[in-house]
Amino acid sequence: MDNNHCEETLNELKKFIVQREEIIKVLEDGIDKYIVDRTLPFSYKERYVEWQQELLDLAEVQLNAAKEFMNSLL
Repeated sequence: MDNNHCEETLNELKKFIVQREEIIKVLEDGIDKYIVDRTLPFSYKERYVEWQQELLDLAEVQLNAAKEFMNSLL
């Protein structure tokens, strides 16, 4: 890889990492808000939390993989 391509790749990885960190924050906030909402049936809360947790886990895996890859390039 030449320096330009390497720099481009690092910039894309940095953007990806920032996006995943933002997604994780939004998902965590959403889970907290939904759990606190007492007007919703428990079964809905349970399904929502499971779904959000799956997305959160996926985003965290992607984030960790991107960070590892970025570190291997440095």
